[in-house]
Amino acid sequence: MSFHWRRSPNTPIALPLDTKVATKLFLSFAFAYLISYAFRSINAVIAPELMHDLHISNSQLGLLSAAYFVGFGATQIPLGLCLDRFGPRLTEISLMMFAILGALVFSWADDFTGLLIGRVLIGIGVSSCLMAAFSGFRTWFPVERQGQLASGMLVFGASGALITSWPVHAVLPYLGWRGIFIAMATLSGLAIIGLYFGLPIKTKTSSHAEGQNLSEKPTFSWSSYKPILTNAFFWRIFPLGTFCYGGFIAIQTLWLGPWLTIVMEYPAETASQILFLFNAVLLFAYAMNAIFLPKLARYGITTLRYLIWMVGAALVLQGCAFYLRSSWVWVWWCLLAVACASYVLAQSLIVSYFPKTFSGRVSTSYNLTLFIGAFIVQWGIGYLVDLGIGAGWSRTSAFDVALGVYLAIQALGYIWFLVSPKFFPSTPTIKE
Repeated sequence: MSFHWRRSPNTPIALPLDTKVATKLFLSFAFAYLISYAFRSINAVIAPELMHDLHISNSQLGLLSAAYFVGFGATQIPLGLCLDRFGPRLTEISLMMFAILGALVFSWADDFTGLLIGRVLIGIGVSSCLMAAFSGFRTWFPVERQGQLASGMLVFGASGALITSWPVHAVLPYLGWRGIFIAMATLSGLAIIGLYFGLPIKTKTSSHAEGQNLSEKPTFSWSSYKPILTNAFFWRIFPLGTFCYGGFIAIQTLWLGPWLTIVMEYPAETASQILFLFNAVLLFAYAMNAIFLPKLARYGITTLRYLIWMVGAALVLQGCAFYLRSSWVWVWWCLLAVACASYVLAQSLIVSYFPKTFSGRVSTSYNLTLFIGAFIVQWGIGYLVDLGIGAGWSRTSAFDVALGVYLAIQALGYIWFLVSPKFFPSTPTIKE
């Protein structure tokens, strides 16, 4: 099966999905990623029921949600090898079977240990949903469209977060959190069917392989990862992925909900509505990135420059959202969603610094840094909040300190991102 983009020689591509085959390919990846993001975000809504039913503490809740990232992160290195060796189709379908098992285990659990095992299995199961897409996009689409495609994927990811905010809260009294996870297992099965029929059996790669011998199969060795781990741009962007993007995932998928109910003292229904609005704005921002990034490039505003501006804005807006508390606090969170929608662009940038035959390993190596950060921030905030409460602070003060530490770490990472090129310059392997 081959992929073609129908265009005249003088007509630029308005969208990368010009054919039915390519559209089907994109949507197969996108639906699976929607399910992945729904799994990632759902604990923010069901947290009160979990804590009440199984008597879970803040620290345990943070650890439970972070268990998803443990399973997710543990698979990233072998996942990269599998993507480069076996292709996205076989790899993603095989792993998503673990998501079905994990959702069922979670729904049947009667204690914290059972929930923990279920979350780890879910994390393993959906660990390839975005990276398989990036690997496939790097092969089947032009390099100049990678940022646009990445933003398009995040539109579906944000849709998954959107579905698991107010809509899940609305059906929770009828299905319960156990029934919701059974429904998630069913949707995971549908995603597998879509991947089976929507993706080609094997990855098509240029015969030249951009300088790499195709007969050389990637292995778990230093030589296989040396070009990645010695690349200056990878280490420049490392703290941005770990603490800015990874931390944002932790806030979005867990701590925003408790912050709204504990610090702002909103009822659960109001908090779920704000979560819904936050994710709706995030979805809109991803869509705008997909539309306007090619237009900005025509005016000399590169993806990298845009990322630098938006990450800086996100740091300022986080401070406003965390500490300028009023009845209008949701406005700060919505503006923050717009700024944080830029974080995914780093993932599309990093793959352009390497040949296509490295796309799986590069994507998953960088993705591992995201989920290391998400684990640290998700668990760390819960730990600091419990530590502060144990020291006699109010819950609001404990949250203020925990979020302040998180913001300071991000600021240090952003400074490194700005100044490191002066000491460790880098150039893309693939010229755009």
